[in-house]
Amino acid sequence: MKGKRWTALCVGALLGAVITQSSAQSAPVGVSWHLDRINQQALPLDGVVDHGPLTGSGIDIYIVDTGVRATHEQLVNRVFAGLDVRTTDGSSVVDPPGSDCDGHGTHVAGLAAGSTVGVATQARIISVRVLDCNGSGEVPDVVPGLRWVRAHHRSGVAAIANLSFGVDLGDDGATIDEEVRALINEGVVVTVAAGNGDDSGKPYDACKIAPGDVAGALTVGAVSVSDAVAYYSNDGACIDLYAPGGDRSRMIESSWSSPEKNSDSEYGFDVGTSMASPLVAGYAALLAQQQPGLCVASIANAIVARATPGVITGLTATSPNKMLFLELSPIAATAPGRASHISVTTDYRSLVVNWDPPCDGGSAITSSTVSLLLNGKVIRKMTADGTKRSVRFEGLQNGTKYKIQIAATNEIGAGKKSFAVTTMKVRSVVRGQSVKFDDLGFIHGPWTTEWSVDTSSRSICKVKNSTKRLIALKRGTCRVLLRAIADQKPVLHRIRIN
Repeated sequence: MKGKRWTALCVGALLGAVITQSSAQSAPVGVSWHLDRINQQALPLDGVVDHGPLTGSGIDIYIVDTGVRATHEQLVNRVFAGLDVRTTDGSSVVDPPGSDCDGHGTHVAGLAAGSTVGVATQARIISVRVLDCNGSGEVPDVVPGLRWVRAHHRSGVAAIANLSFGVDLGDDGATIDEEVRALINEGVVVTVAAGNGDDSGKPYDACKIAPGDVAGALTVGAVSVSDAVAYYSNDGACIDLYAPGGDRSRMIESSWSSPEKNSDSEYGFDVGTSMASPLVAGYAALLAQQQPGLCVASIANAIVARATPGVITGLTATSPNKMLFLELSPIAATAPGRASHISVTTDYRSLVVNWDPPCDGGSAITSSTVSLLLNGKVIRKMTADGTKRSVRFEGLQNGTKYKIQIAATNEIGAGKKSFAVTTMKVRSVVRGQSVKFDDLGFIHGPWTTEWSVDTSSRSICKVKNSTKRLIALKRGTCRVLLRAIADQKPVLHRIRIN
């Protein structure tokens, strides 16, 4: 997949040096017009940027980009360095990992959550670095970044991922679309820049750009300070709404990070759908703070429904005339979402199933039903109360694989069933055996499950990571800890050794 290039969707990155790092300033100038615009429904601007008491506190916004300057005055003490694909693979090394040698990611992070230039002023920013110091990358760089977000996300609490980059669908874009759909199913609101036109700067159909074509993601076009659609902004039915992205007459100012200045108080001007998308991400974080259990569809649908209609000029016939507006009333509760991070282990004629609770839809989960399937038919069900998230099926047939599905229920009703998870073959674990991890258990997903043994069980069992095996030392209960990624809180499973 070499040569399949991803590009940060700011005009400077796509159209040449229209806006460059030389525009960076030492301090912010004046009122942030982009914030002034999105807290009112019509022009003229009134000079007020306040949008009420919500700040995004307690909510994670993943900035999948060129990295983020964690010490910038707009973001200090609120940035967590997540996966840095480019430093890990040696293709574009930065120190510390997750930091920004381009500026784009820091600019985007500031708009989402900067203390004075952003929307969700107290949200936590998680840097996922997949683009290099020129703001570009390849499909294989982006896939592990999105999978890391999926594993890291705290299920049951809404989070947001902003993707201010894109690639033509013909350039392996479908691969990224698949990962974005998986993120949405995991409970992550995904905001996407619609794109800044073709190589000549002429706008074209956003449905031809991945991941902006994904239904369920919020694909964001850009407008100027006069509410005219930006000259570069892609268009079409795949766009969900528009937000300030600026143009040459008035740009968007936010935090910046350039190697030349190496300053925590550097600011820069930029324009593009890259700038519009994180404003929507910040709004999603405000709604999530107010109702942390909301599901993705509820947040996304509310954002689109609350956008101001009919104020944007210059749109094509197929583009929605909807301008971002920060309306902060509560959202009606729904049934829960799908359970995720399902983990399974086996021991003597048994399967132990553990899961992360899904979004509760704004109403507490009262129960979860776990179904055991064989040959496409449900052969057994177990119901766990609202606080429980583990069950054990006993009396099963050794050597047989089953499937697991989970559905949560609240006062509104039953949520969708989880996607079916195929188990390993049921088996026994006997003292003295050395068993492959994959034959004993896993956390379902596109990753290699990491195993360790709880300190209380080290006389009963041990793991040998070099060969990926568990060694049963003596009879008893082996308490193992499973992780999808190193930064994830482990899942405790108990394996009975006979």
